[in-house]
Amino acid sequence: MLFRTTALQLLKETVDRRAKNSDVSDALSGWFEGRASLDVLDLHAGTGATLRALAPILAQDQAWTLYARDQAEEALARDHLTRWAPAARATEDGLLIERQGQKIAVRFKMRDVVAAGGALAEPPPSLVVIDEDLMRYPAAVIRKLVAILADRRSVMHARLVYDGRLKLQPHHAADGAFTAALHRQLMRDTGYGEAMGPQAADELSEQLRLSEYSVIEGASPLHLRTAEAPLIRAVQTELAEAQRIVAKGHDKMIDAWLARPRATLEISQTDLVALPP
Repeated sequence: MLFRTTALQLLKETVDRRAKNSDVSDALSGWFEGRASLDVLDLHAGTGATLRALAPILAQDQAWTLYARDQAEEALARDHLTRWAPAARATEDGLLIERQGQKIAVRFKMRDVVAAGGALAEPPPSLVVIDEDLMRYPAAVIRKLVAILADRRSVMHARLVYDGRLKLQPHHAADGAFTAALHRQLMRDTGYGEAMGPQAADELSEQLRLSEYSVIEGASPLHLRTAEAPLIRAVQTELAEAQRIVAKGHDKMIDAWLARPRATLEISQTDLVALPP
């Protein structure tokens, strides 16, 4: 994840609204058009951003299960969903949201799909969604997950997944080396196999196609300007810290690179929706 703090994730959520690929979103909502109700599994609770982004374009009655890796993540998502829908009522295992004519039942479940090797805690529902947390998934986990989805013919939607290209301006000659260092960090083995990192969206797409899904992909680039300076600075810092791990003993060079002012940042992201045969 490029933006580690809650404040940065929430700031990114505001710019993600303009980054989303409308063709992919339209394909998703079109597939479920006419459905009065819908069950959704979100593989990464995060701050609840995926629910906030997708619920308004889906059915009137929705039941969401949000996987959280720990109680802190559940509390974070619960808090920000309640802020989004102040009239939300607490239930035994989640929330009941009534907002703009929609009824959304939310339940939280402790589950880390990577630690579980791609297995889910229950059979997948009609729609399964994932955000940039997909980058943590090793290839074997993605293959297992797709096999489970294909068995149930669930729709898969991945949104705003970094695909390995970013551009800081003004350019610096060392930018490529710093980006490569970041990718090595994103693809490291955390005990469950090497993460796919920025190759995750491509791997997911390939496995879905091999399972005879129709995959619709589209760019959802993040264009950051002066107003989003904290996000630009956060990515610079992540790049610098990754380079420190690779280039030991060159802190002065890295500090000089980090001190260079940057006016803009473009982060290439991918949205995809996969429709079952």
